[in-house]
Amino acid sequence: MSEKLFSRRRILAGGGALLAPSAFARAQGTRAAAPRTQAAPAAGSSRARPTIDSGPRVAPVGEIVLVREFEDSARLTLSPAVFSTVAGTDHQGFDRITLRPRMLVPTMDLDLGVDLFGDRLFTPIVVGPVADQKRFHADAELATVRGAAAGKAAVMVSSQSSVPIEQIAAEAKTPLWYQVWAGAEAPALVQRAVQAGVRAVCVTLGAASGAPAAEPDWGAIDALRQGLKVPLLVKGIVTAAEARTALQHGAQGIVVSTWGRSTQASSILALPAIVDAVAGKVPVLVDGSFRLGTDIYKALAYGAQGVLIGRPVAWGLAAYGADGVRTVVELLQSELGRIMAMSGNSNLKTLGRQYIKLHATAMRTT
Repeated sequence: MSEKLFSRRRILAGGGALLAPSAFARAQGTRAAAPRTQAAPAAGSSRARPTIDSGPRVAPVGEIVLVREFEDSARLTLSPAVFSTVAGTDHQGFDRITLRPRMLVPTMDLDLGVDLFGDRLFTPIVVGPVADQKRFHADAELATVRGAAAGKAAVMVSSQSSVPIEQIAAEAKTPLWYQVWAGAEAPALVQRAVQAGVRAVCVTLGAASGAPAAEPDWGAIDALRQGLKVPLLVKGIVTAAEARTALQHGAQGIVVSTWGRSTQASSILALPAIVDAVAGKVPVLVDGSFRLGTDIYKALAYGAQGVLIGRPVAWGLAAYGADGVRTVVELLQSELGRIMAMSGNSNLKTLGRQYIKLHATAMRTT
């Protein structure tokens, strides 16, 4: 069974290289992640005989070929209470959108790079903020930034991290952004993060996890913007009107997200109206239930310039530490690259809404 799974990973990786043997594919590189093994016991030791372990078996990270499989690994690794905080979310918005590829378009020079907030990122896939990561793994946010750096992805760190921001910044070998909830303590947290070296600050409107849902407090943006020497993003935007208001308050980036808001809206379906309202004035990013490279492609076609990945990264961290984070990132990067090549897009600037179609109901039947 494991050989078949590993072959699937090899076949998928090979398919991606065949479709797009590009600078992107060469830069990403390949790695054969070997299953975890234990050292053989010394002869004559009490451990010389194999024993039967009836506990749950987590597949080696090298056998995983789909990001959704990491959720199963995390379920086996975490307690039910902790796992419930990162269990899967609603994907129906994506299922209403199908692709409209173009054939016979050269994509040999595939490039997924994007410029965001002063850095040239390898791809538009960014590790999103997840609080208190020690719940998932002993190395917590330190493992996350290690894995993200290995996968060439930027990281947005939560202000509710398990590890001090100074330690995270010292460990990070990739662009680091900082997410903070709007509130009285935010300015001091932001000042400390900027001193540690973060490249951008993202203030989340609404309420933190476990608190009652709240509506935007624009005064918080005004307070944080005063004297801030790095770009300020506003996260939690769900309408075009909110996006325009955020720009009026000096936002230098918008993150479409329903987290902490009293709404059942789908981020991916809210995205196009917000992109239109922003009209290219600042970058627009999005988060919310992204699980596949096709999900990311749909957001980019709608006009997003970056996608934040949260829960899948937590799944990878929980089951495999930094290796899991890296693998989640790389699988999504490879999937996005394949979809772009198959759809006739050589770079992100070629994407547009003509490559997707929105349907009244979900198209998935299973």
